[in-house]
Amino acid sequence: MKFKPGDAIDSAHCTALKHEFLRCEDAFKDFETYGRLMIAKAQAEAEGGISPIPRHENRLIAYKTYNAYSRFIHHLYEFILGAVAREIGNTAKLEGLDASRYISAHTQRILTGKRQAILNGTGPEWENDLSYYPETIPAEFAEEFRQLRNKIIGHVTHERASISLSEFYDKYHKWVHMLYWNCRGHWGLRGKEFPDLEEITRFSVLIKKTGSL
Repeated sequence: MKFKPGDAIDSAHCTALKHEFLRCEDAFKDFETYGRLMIAKAQAEAEGGISPIPRHENRLIAYKTYNAYSRFIHHLYEFILGAVAREIGNTAKLEGLDASRYISAHTQRILTGKRQAILNGTGPEWENDLSYYPETIPAEFAEEFRQLRNKIIGHVTHERASISLSEFYDKYHKWVHMLYWNCRGHWGLRGKEFPDLEEITRFSVLIKKTGSL
Protein backbone atom coordinates (compact mmCIF):
# COMPACT_ATOMS: atom_id res chain seq x y z
CA MET A 1 0.00 0.00 0.00
CA LYS A 2 1.37 3.38 -0.99
CA PHE A 3 1.33 6.36 1.36
CA LYS A 4 2.65 9.92 1.63
CA PRO A 5 4.59 11.75 4.36
CA GLY A 6 2.24 13.04 7.01
CA ASP A 7 -0.84 11.00 6.13
CA ALA A 8 -2.59 8.56 8.49
CA ILE A 9 -0.67 5.51 7.23
CA ASP A 10 2.63 7.34 7.56
CA SER A 11 1.80 8.30 11.14
CA ALA A 12 0.91 4.71 12.04
CA HIS A 13 4.01 3.45 10.25
CA CYS A 14 6.19 5.82 12.29
CA THR A 15 4.62 4.49 15.49
CA ALA A 16 5.50 0.95 14.40
CA LEU A 17 9.04 2.05 13.51
CA LYS A 18 9.50 3.66 16.92
CA HIS A 19 8.27 0.48 18.60
CA GLU A 20 10.59 -1.69 16.53
CA PHE A 21 13.63 0.43 17.28
CA LEU A 22 12.86 0.51 21.01
CA ARG A 23 12.73 -3.29 20.88
CA CYS A 24 16.12 -3.20 19.17
CA GLU A 25 17.46 -0.86 21.84
CA ASP A 26 16.12 -3.08 24.64
CA ALA A 27 17.79 -6.12 23.08
CA PHE A 28 21.11 -4.30 22.72
CA LYS A 29 21.04 -3.21 26.37
CA ASP A 30 20.38 -6.82 27.41
CA PHE A 31 23.26 -7.93 25.20
CA GLU A 32 25.57 -5.36 26.81
CA THR A 33 24.61 -6.60 30.28
CA TYR A 34 25.39 -10.25 29.54
CA GLY A 35 28.35 -9.41 27.33
CA ARG A 36 30.00 -7.48 30.15
CA LEU A 37 29.56 -10.49 32.41
CA MET A 38 31.38 -12.64 29.84
CA ILE A 39 34.21 -10.10 29.57
CA ALA A 40 34.51 -9.82 33.36
CA LYS A 41 34.66 -13.61 33.60
CA ALA A 42 37.45 -13.80 31.02
CA GLN A 43 39.42 -11.05 32.78
CA ALA A 44 39.01 -12.68 36.17
CA GLU A 45 40.21 -16.03 34.85
CA ALA A 46 43.19 -14.42 33.12
CA GLU A 47 44.18 -12.69 36.36
CA GLY A 48 43.52 -15.71 38.57
CA GLY A 49 40.60 -14.01 40.30
CA ILE A 50 37.05 -15.07 41.10
CA SER A 51 34.72 -15.26 38.12
CA PRO A 52 31.43 -13.32 38.41
CA ILE A 53 29.74 -16.27 36.69
CA PRO A 54 29.56 -19.58 38.58
CA ARG A 55 30.86 -22.41 36.43
CA HIS A 56 27.47 -24.15 36.34
CA GLU A 57 25.95 -20.99 34.79
CA ASN A 58 28.35 -20.68 31.86
CA ARG A 59 25.90 -22.19 29.38
CA LEU A 60 23.00 -20.18 30.78
CA ILE A 61 24.85 -16.87 30.33
CA ALA A 62 25.95 -17.87 26.82
CA TYR A 63 22.31 -18.73 26.05
CA LYS A 64 21.03 -15.38 27.35
CA THR A 65 23.76 -13.44 25.53
CA TYR A 66 23.03 -15.31 22.29
CA ASN A 67 19.31 -14.62 22.61
CA ALA A 68 19.82 -10.92 23.32
CA TYR A 69 22.15 -10.49 20.33
CA SER A 70 19.78 -12.49 18.12
CA ARG A 71 16.89 -10.22 19.08
CA PHE A 72 19.08 -7.19 18.45
CA ILE A 73 19.94 -8.45 14.95
CA HIS A 74 16.30 -9.26 14.21
CA HIS A 75 14.80 -5.95 15.34
CA LEU A 76 17.54 -3.89 13.70
CA TYR A 77 17.02 -5.70 10.40
CA GLU A 78 13.23 -5.27 10.60
CA PHE A 79 13.60 -1.62 11.54
CA ILE A 80 15.86 -0.90 8.56
CA LEU A 81 13.42 -2.53 6.14
CA GLY A 82 10.57 -0.59 7.74
CA ALA A 83 12.55 2.63 7.32
CA VAL A 84 13.07 1.81 3.64
CA ALA A 85 9.32 1.27 3.25
CA ARG A 86 8.73 4.76 4.61
CA GLU A 87 11.45 6.21 2.39
CA ILE A 88 9.80 4.85 -0.74
CA GLY A 89 6.25 5.43 0.53
CA ASN A 90 5.11 1.83 0.21
CA THR A 91 4.22 -0.58 2.99
CA ALA A 92 5.54 -3.50 0.89
CA LYS A 93 8.99 -4.33 2.27
CA LEU A 94 12.07 -5.12 0.24
CA GLU A 95 12.97 -8.78 0.28
CA GLY A 96 15.90 -11.02 -0.55
CA LEU A 97 18.76 -9.57 -2.54
CA ASP A 98 16.95 -6.23 -2.95
CA ALA A 99 17.03 -5.81 0.82
CA SER A 100 20.70 -6.79 0.93
CA ARG A 101 21.59 -4.27 -1.76
CA TYR A 102 19.88 -1.46 0.13
CA ILE A 103 21.51 -2.36 3.45
CA SER A 104 24.90 -2.58 1.77
CA ALA A 105 24.52 0.84 0.12
CA HIS A 106 23.19 2.44 3.31
CA THR A 107 26.00 1.02 5.45
CA GLN A 108 28.56 2.27 2.95
CA ARG A 109 27.05 5.78 3.08
CA ILE A 110 27.36 5.81 6.87
CA LEU A 111 30.95 4.56 6.67
CA THR A 112 31.93 7.16 4.08
CA GLY A 113 30.36 9.89 6.22
CA LYS A 114 32.27 8.75 9.30
CA ARG A 115 35.57 8.68 7.47
CA GLN A 116 34.97 12.12 5.98
CA ALA A 117 34.09 13.59 9.37
CA ILE A 118 37.30 12.19 10.88
CA LEU A 119 39.37 13.52 7.98
CA ASN A 120 37.72 16.94 8.27
CA GLY A 121 38.17 17.03 12.02
CA THR A 122 34.42 17.39 12.54
CA GLY A 123 33.78 13.98 14.09
CA PRO A 124 32.97 13.66 17.83
CA GLU A 125 35.89 13.37 20.25
CA TRP A 126 34.90 9.84 21.24
CA GLU A 127 34.96 8.60 17.64
CA ASN A 128 37.38 5.83 16.72
CA ASP A 129 40.56 6.54 14.80
CA LEU A 130 40.40 6.55 10.99
CA SER A 131 42.35 3.28 10.94
CA TYR A 132 39.33 1.58 12.52
CA TYR A 133 37.25 2.24 9.40
CA PRO A 134 38.34 0.78 6.04
CA GLU A 135 37.22 2.60 2.91
CA THR A 136 34.60 0.00 2.02
CA ILE A 137 32.40 -2.39 3.94
CA PRO A 138 32.84 -6.15 3.39
CA ALA A 139 31.08 -7.08 0.16
CA GLU A 140 29.29 -9.99 1.80
CA PHE A 141 28.15 -8.17 4.95
CA ALA A 142 24.56 -7.29 4.00
CA GLU A 143 23.75 -10.76 2.65
CA GLU A 144 25.34 -12.42 5.69
CA PHE A 145 23.27 -10.11 7.90
CA ARG A 146 20.07 -11.11 6.09
CA GLN A 147 20.82 -14.82 6.08
CA LEU A 148 21.82 -14.83 9.72
CA ARG A 149 18.67 -12.97 10.77
CA ASN A 150 16.56 -15.55 8.94
CA LYS A 151 18.25 -18.57 10.46
CA ILE A 152 18.96 -17.60 14.07
CA ILE A 153 15.60 -16.04 14.89
CA GLY A 154 13.42 -15.60 11.81
CA HIS A 155 12.83 -19.25 10.96
CA VAL A 156 13.20 -22.55 12.84
CA THR A 157 15.82 -24.51 10.92
CA HIS A 158 18.26 -27.32 11.66
CA GLU A 159 21.03 -24.98 10.48
CA ARG A 160 20.69 -22.85 13.61
CA ALA A 161 22.58 -25.38 15.75
CA SER A 162 25.67 -25.13 13.55
CA ILE A 163 25.69 -21.40 12.70
CA SER A 164 28.31 -19.50 14.69
CA LEU A 165 26.86 -16.23 15.94
CA SER A 166 30.24 -15.67 17.60
CA GLU A 167 31.91 -15.65 14.19
CA PHE A 168 29.36 -13.21 12.81
CA TYR A 169 29.92 -10.94 15.82
CA ASP A 170 33.68 -11.04 15.34
CA LYS A 171 33.50 -10.25 11.62
CA TYR A 172 30.56 -7.88 11.33
CA HIS A 173 29.59 -6.33 14.67
CA LYS A 174 31.39 -3.12 13.69
CA TRP A 175 28.97 -2.64 10.80
CA VAL A 176 25.85 -3.77 12.66
CA HIS A 177 26.65 -1.38 15.51
CA MET A 178 27.29 1.43 13.04
CA LEU A 179 23.80 0.94 11.58
CA TYR A 180 22.29 0.85 15.07
CA TRP A 181 24.08 3.98 16.26
CA ASN A 182 23.13 5.87 13.12
CA CYS A 183 19.42 5.27 13.89
CA ARG A 184 19.58 5.63 17.66
CA GLY A 185 19.83 9.42 17.78
CA HIS A 186 16.42 9.93 16.17
CA TRP A 187 14.55 6.72 16.96
CA GLY A 188 15.96 5.72 20.33
CA LEU A 189 14.48 6.46 23.72
CA ARG A 190 14.98 10.14 24.53
CA GLY A 191 13.84 12.17 27.52
CA LYS A 192 12.21 10.97 30.72
CA GLU A 193 8.71 10.41 29.36
CA PHE A 194 8.08 7.21 27.45
CA PRO A 195 6.51 7.88 24.03
CA ASP A 196 2.84 7.25 23.24
CA LEU A 197 2.74 4.23 20.95
CA GLU A 198 -1.03 4.09 20.68
CA GLU A 199 -2.43 0.59 21.26
CA ILE A 200 1.06 -0.71 22.03
CA THR A 201 1.34 1.41 25.18
CA ARG A 202 -2.38 1.07 25.95
CA PHE A 203 -2.04 -2.68 26.35
CA SER A 204 -3.45 -3.98 29.62
CA VAL A 205 -4.33 -7.32 31.15
CA LEU A 206 -6.81 -5.57 33.46
CA ILE A 207 -9.69 -5.15 31.00
CA LYS A 208 -11.56 -8.02 32.65
CA LYS A 209 -12.12 -7.77 36.37
CA THR A 210 -11.99 -11.51 36.89
CA GLY A 211 -9.77 -14.28 35.64
CA SER A 212 -6.04 -14.90 35.71
CA LEU A 213 -3.04 -14.67 33.36
